[in-house]
Amino acid sequence: MSRGRRGFFLGNMYCECSVKRPGEVGSHHRRIGPSRAGVTLAEIMVVMAIVAVVAAIALPCMGVFSSRKSISHQADQINAQLYRARELAVTQGIPWRMVFAPAQGRWYCFGDQNRNMQHDPGEQRLGPYVLARGVLFGARAPSGPNGSTIAPDGVSLTGNRVSYSPMGTCNAGTVYLMSEDRDMALRILPASGTVLVYEKNPSWRVLR
Repeated sequence: MSRGRRGFFLGNMYCECSVKRPGEVGSHHRRIGPSRAGVTLAEIMVVMAIVAVVAAIALPCMGVFSSRKSISHQADQINAQLYRARELAVTQGIPWRMVFAPAQGRWYCFGDQNRNMQHDPGEQRLGPYVLARGVLFGARAPSGPNGSTIAPDGVSLTGNRVSYSPMGTCNAGTVYLMSEDRDMALRILPASGTVLVYEKNPSWRVLR
């Protein structure tokens, strides 16, 4: 028998068999058909368009989430500092005052050893602290919890300050915070110094 080649398909593999002599068959395999390496420009553009659409949908949601997180963190920080001022007043046996400057978005605490309502040299002080970006003193709501009046600057406290006595009592009032899409309020109760944290969504409700 003379040498020759025969072929057949095996799946996507083309098999060629070469006949060397009678009774002996040698074979080698060769893959044929289209092969692809990489992607086309059109496919890249389609993927980029999909990514752009997903980003356009997700970014506003991320912004809202970040805004809500910032104002919640800010409310927690002020709440913790109010409790800290009360604790220091009780343990040190002197009045501690927390003073707000709403127009500057700042506040600080100090131990009023001589009880003159002012921070004097040598008196212990904490702060000043600054509101987080995107958070302001104030509220968009027409009224506060239980229909209470909201001060124009967002701090409904006499002299814009909380004063804790060595007994832990203080003056009552509310500090309002607002971000792009959310209002919160910290209501300070006089007898115990307890702070109630409210959120407006859509009406005022106690969070903690």
